Amino acid sequence: MRTVIKEGWALVRIQFYIVIILFLYQLLWGIFLYRLVQSAVIPLLLRYPDQGHNELGKTLFWMESQIALMDNREVHIYLWVLLGATVLRMLITPFIRAGIYQSLHTYATEPQSLSFFRGMKRHGLSSLLYYIIELGLLLLPAIWVMPRLYPIVAGALQSPSYLLHMLPYAIGWIAYGWFIRQCILYMQLGTVGGHAILSSLLAFFRQIVPAIGISFLLGACVLLVFALFGTVAMIWTGMLALILQQSYHFVTSLVRLWHISSQYRLWHTDISSRS
Repeated sequence: MRTVIKEGWALVRIQFYIVIILFLYQLLWGIFLYRLVQSAVIPLLLRYPDQGHNELGKTLFWMESQIALMDNREVHIYLWVLLGATVLRMLITPFIRAGIYQSLHTYATEPQSLSFFRGMKRHGLSSLLYYIIELGLLLLPAIWVMPRLYPIVAGALQSPSYLLHMLPYAIGWIAYGWFIRQCILYMQLGTVGGHAILSSLLAFFRQIVPAIGISFLLGACVLLVFALFGTVAMIWTGMLALILQQSYHFVTSLVRLWHISSQYRLWHTDISSRS
């Protein structure tokens, strides 16, 4: 596993421009959400009664807010904008994935920038199909889980300790989501590389233990960086906190590409040994 992770890091160094693309992609999305929330929430918060007003003023504020949520066209506009941006992001993400996978397969034979964009063109539609299947499979457990979570959420309104009952469902859903994403990843690596989908899927099952180890190790790195950056940002607020917040997106983009590259090396080693 250590060898695979080192080889994955070597691929990251070769394709470092993809890290920049992923970082800018996340940064633009974050700026959009920030501006949307700022334009929608800040004016509302400025109207919140200050400490000098009585409870009647606060009650009137909440009543007015509820009426505005139901009747205000501006609220509906914000929701439509958010929905449109989310759909656009869901359409762009599969094409970026296709570019990354193509770049991994051809890093030694094609110029990297051309390989990335050729991958978006050649395999973008198939990647979109994989992405739709992935989302459908990830949401499928909601049919069974949501009816069981509703009583827990209702009980949490009375006692927050009820939220502990959600922990097994959350852990199970996370594990299920990782399994589905890894299956789709290996299948798509096989599609881009011209190999049979079934053989690529079997490669994942044969290498599932090191695949889990790679995901766990790199995921722990992300959590450690998140905890470190969050702690520093809480202690030293201001410009330093803003820089750390944006740097976190860069780190997550770097680790995400590292994870994909390491899984690619694991897949390639297994496929090569059996061909």
